[in-house]
Amino acid sequence: MTRYTKVAMTLHWIIAILVISNIGLAELTEDLSREARGPYMDVHKAFGITVLVLTLSRIAWRLGHKPPPLPASMPAWQTATARISHFTFYLLLLALPFSGWLWMSTYPAPISWFGFFNVPLWPVAGQEALGETLHEGHEIMGKAMLALVVLHILGAFKHLLVDKDGVFGRMLPGS
Repeated sequence: MTRYTKVAMTLHWIIAILVISNIGLAELTEDLSREARGPYMDVHKAFGITVLVLTLSRIAWRLGHKPPPLPASMPAWQTATARISHFTFYLLLLALPFSGWLWMSTYPAPISWFGFFNVPLWPVAGQEALGETLHEGHEIMGKAMLALVVLHILGAFKHLLVDKDGVFGRMLPGS
């Protein structure tokens, strides 16, 4: 079975770690006061901007490097599910950080990239209704991302333990 390129694998795993970390940061700090939550959300925002840049890089890479084909033995419904879930991942990997960036711009609240520089804000300061809509949408998309991550992991293990069709190993470095 053919495998993904090393670049695709590297981007996949870095993005995966950042997304799971960001979901954890958001969920674990939800009940903290705004002041106590601030430093965690600074990391959350920096991770989000990083995910956005890496996702754009991954899309650019993928345009020039086709992914390995799925096994011919895979049922059509599973192939369709894989394509839909991957499309949804890319959509959320772009929409989640962009909505957070735009949301923070409505306050305006600075977004520092790990203290190295501030990300420029969009010219939407003071648009409270937009900010509230973006906040709500960001949270809903975050829950959708969590569900998709869980389904993706379950699907990967199904390929490893049940189907034993080599799909699981296509994204593992060094195997």
